[in-house]
Amino acid sequence: MSNPCYASSFTRRGIGVKHLFWAFVLALAVTVFGFWPTTVGAFGPPDAIRIVHGLFAVGWMVLLIVQSWLIGHRQNRTHRWIGWTSLILAPGLVISALVVVLTSQGAVSHFPPDLLLILDWIDLWSLFLFSVLYVAGILARRTMSLHSRWLGSTVFVALIPALGRAYGMNIEAIGGLRGSLHPSYWTVEVILIALIVRDALKHGGFKARYLTPYAVTLAGLLAMEWTMFMAPHWQWFADFTGLISGT
Repeated sequence: MSNPCYASSFTRRGIGVKHLFWAFVLALAVTVFGFWPTTVGAFGPPDAIRIVHGLFAVGWMVLLIVQSWLIGHRQNRTHRWIGWTSLILAPGLVISALVVVLTSQGAVSHFPPDLLLILDWIDLWSLFLFSVLYVAGILARRTMSLHSRWLGSTVFVALIPALGRAYGMNIEAIGGLRGSLHPSYWTVEVILIALIVRDALKHGGFKARYLTPYAVTLAGLLAMEWTMFMAPHWQWFADFTGLISGT
């Protein structure tokens, strides 16, 4: 799933692709930091489906780390072979997350009903955005500048819930999980804007092959952030979540 010229071309441009995997290592560390207390703390241990979802999520992050390391070290053939595991990990992550959403309304929740609707709205649209980014990345596998950016952008979708928990549980003044939602989105949006600007500066303007993946991700996250607090006021959405969860 890679272009043999990818590693050498990026090295010539000075992007430092050999060290790119550290960005995904950092993202995994943030994810573990954010979710660990809910796994072993007052809210844990999680049920079986949440454990399965967590394993798929960690597996996806590890795949991004391994794939970026391999392509950065010109292990193109191994990168291609390992890339096929995404056909298991990505659907597994999406399906397990969807089951978590479907069961959240019927289970005993630690969240008030309005916050649960907000989180369900975020989760459902996050799954849609993740799926769009993944499919686009696979379709663009022969154009590495797009392939790497589409698939790499999936990490930003996963970071939102991790940052929300990390901020909410460690910054008392932020007001818990509800108060952490906007700052979580702002953090990721600033990174995406910085990446867009970086590519524009490096490549002499805004070019579709570099701009599109980040722009789609940013637009999707902005749309989610703009609508998330409206969700509890939409009776149709409350009815919909009740219908799909069987409650």
